Amino acid sequence: MSVKKPSISAFVITKNEAAKIGACLDSLEWVDEIVVVDDFSTDATPDICRNKNVSFHQNAFTGFRDQKRFAMSRTAHDWVLEIDADERVSPAMRQSIEDLTVDDFDTVSCFEFRRITNFWGKWIRHASLYPDYKGRLYHKRRGEWSEANIHERFIPSGRTKRVAADIIHDQDLDICSYFKRTVRYGEMSALELFARGKRACWLHLTLRPLYTFFYRFVVRLGFLEGMPGFVISVMGSVGTFVKYAKLFELQIKIKT
Repeated sequence: MSVKKPSISAFVITKNEAAKIGACLDSLEWVDEIVVVDDFSTDATPDICRNKNVSFHQNAFTGFRDQKRFAMSRTAHDWVLEIDADERVSPAMRQSIEDLTVDDFDTVSCFEFRRITNFWGKWIRHASLYPDYKGRLYHKRRGEWSEANIHERFIPSGRTKRVAADIIHDQDLDICSYFKRTVRYGEMSALELFARGKRACWLHLTLRPLYTFFYRFVVRLGFLEGMPGFVISVMGSVGTFVKYAKLFELQIKIKT
């Protein structure tokens, strides 16, 4: 008698993602359950989700890790597929998951997939954005969430396996939205560093942003992407500067 492969729950966290959440959820229709946790969106995101076959919840956002951990706690199955609202499961990724064997699920705790990003109408394959493997299909009882509340990830306790299939990341942001997001992430990273006792110095505010640009644009071949690669490299540098400038600002405030 053949052994049945495990059921899979997908979870997505949202905040004003009306433009992209529909395509995201459509790409997940094949899983056994979809859980959406929304941070009280003010656009049409809740209506779109409620019109889909999903388990919809609302919860105030306190950090990416906390929100994703909350979403995972609402899933019914042990195997969970984590997808962001601006991402989609590609046909190849779906097929690769459906092709996993019972032995795969028994011996592996987490499956990693490549993520390919669309920026300014171009699929980016350099500048540190590809292959960008992400652990997205995992057994929720075989690991735990990282301490970080930004750049959070589920850390498996067992074996991890890489799968050569793409998550589609539709990050086609206008420059103002990209800048605001970069600043927001930089500030959140600074708060976490400060809480962990880290401190900034001149080196962090000067050489580190320059190195970030050099690494993305030259070492990781961002120049091959033309202007999009240049902008991505600059934004990486901006994010590094904001992170350490904010950290330095926090240091000053505790002294006054």
